[in-house]
Amino acid sequence: MFNAMTRAEIWLQDTLDKSLGIEDLANHIGYSSSQVRRQFRQSFHISPSAYREIRRLERAAVLLALTPLNIAQIAIRCGYQNHSSFSRAFQRRYQYSPRNFRLKLKTTFHRPVPPHGFNTRIEKATGRQMILMRLYKAPEHIKGLGDESYHAMQLACLQTRLRRSTTIIALPDILADRINALNNESFHSYRTDIGLYLSDTDNAQDIALPVLYRRVDIPTYYYASTCFDSLAGLYGALTHTIMYLLNRQDVWHVSGHPPQVLWKANHLELRIPLIG
Repeated sequence: MFNAMTRAEIWLQDTLDKSLGIEDLANHIGYSSSQVRRQFRQSFHISPSAYREIRRLERAAVLLALTPLNIAQIAIRCGYQNHSSFSRAFQRRYQYSPRNFRLKLKTTFHRPVPPHGFNTRIEKATGRQMILMRLYKAPEHIKGLGDESYHAMQLACLQTRLRRSTTIIALPDILADRINALNNESFHSYRTDIGLYLSDTDNAQDIALPVLYRRVDIPTYYYASTCFDSLAGLYGALTHTIMYLLNRQDVWHVSGHPPQVLWKANHLELRIPLIG
């Protein structure tokens, strides 16, 4: 049952900008609406609709802090029908209006890039796929993270087929955490997706994945790329990348979609998806 509710939670994350209801969620996972409400609350200690609102507001906080999008644009990107309903929900959650929240964080983030020795650049990725499993832990609390055998332990039967894939994690909560907007209530607040980033010649569409894994299609997109030596340097690389983007003052800004970390041959690479 928990796996079904994990799928429900991921669906809520992936549809934050859409006007979909509990019936749509129930149809997606093959349960009745009453089953979804009951089992989701048992797993996450919160209703699906309340959970989605919290995640919408966390994304809105990220966009307010890290982009120049106006409040109406952010409201739409986070699934709100109008500026006023978004502003009321945001103030209830964070005790600040969206405008005042943005002003509050402006002095924190608009400063020179810290001299950590990182190098950030804007890159373009072609469409790929990831195969991911969700864990409800922060990356620093996952033992063996980055070890190929750990990431592929349930994909052993696919190793020959996927031998050119790259170890990857996706981090839906790291940007909200960085600006202190992450929810701290009793449900599982931090999420890490672990798995494999497929090479451009691999296609996993016809592969039967273990039950805990899912396919994620990545369209062609731009991202900010920052390389670092070990997982201990992740938050330094993240801070550097954010400052780099804020100080560029150009068309590229964080999209709010989950950043990724790829394990390359001699280094790790942080990728933050961008909008232009």
